[in-house]
Amino acid sequence: MKDQAELLRDMAKKIRPFDFQVISITSGKGGVGKTSFTVNLAYHLQKLGKTVLILDADLALANVDIILGERPKYNLLHLLSGEKNINEIIWESKYGIKFIPASSGFEELANLPKEKQMQILNSLQEIYYKFDIMLIDTSAGISENVINFCLASDKTIVITTPDPTALADSYAISRIILNHKPENMEIGLVVNLVEDEYEAEKIYNGMNNILKEFTGKSIKYFGALRKDKKLSESVKDRYVLSAVNPKSSYSRDVELIAKFLIEGKQPQRKDNFWNRFIRNLKNLKVE
Repeated sequence: MKDQAELLRDMAKKIRPFDFQVISITSGKGGVGKTSFTVNLAYHLQKLGKTVLILDADLALANVDIILGERPKYNLLHLLSGEKNINEIIWESKYGIKFIPASSGFEELANLPKEKQMQILNSLQEIYYKFDIMLIDTSAGISENVINFCLASDKTIVITTPDPTALADSYAISRIILNHKPENMEIGLVVNLVEDEYEAEKIYNGMNNILKEFTGKSIKYFGALRKDKKLSESVKDRYVLSAVNPKSSYSRDVELIAKFLIEGKQPQRKDNFWNRFIRNLKNLKVE
């Protein structure tokens, strides 16, 4: 019988390395608009011709389904229990956005043991070839699960706001990622709830200068999301703002970021998401 290491190697060999891109969206603090951005980003990436899948990786406090105004029949709990396979839990919203739902209020999902993480990972490799991009909406904070998702991705987007506590927490998670960051993995900042681009760039420059001083590494600037009261209305009423009001300032800002992610220079990775996640799963320790 094969041991775990051999099974991991066999699994990684099955994955073609550059067929699709994985983008993690994370934040050090909750309440900064991470999930709203993820959902609206998926909508614009689809409008730009990409097939997109969202993985709701906020496993115990899921809310992608809430933002989309959906009530999926099945979620990751059904996958982990063996009741359903990965194709059976993927849910397509009325906007055409496909996502893998997590669940809410189940403590066992908050800190999954490695064997359960491997079960999800094994399932994902069965369907990745159907998509161009997978967006991972991580939970807030700096757990090893979150950091592993970020480090295994091709790009990580850190969302923050001008709020001092949000800035402190986004700095903390950016610093951890940079300390472990593999070559050619991209990490960039998106600043939400700003008055204009100037305010966002000022925040980015300040954070990046501090990160360079203490880590010797830099993060990129991915864009700004201006304040837009229509966004809070869309969250309250459970609809995707970019689909209903594409001319809103928030929608236009997300569209610019989507275009940048597609048209910007794509880093060439020497391995793939699965290889990196498995390696981190075995070796990563967040202090």
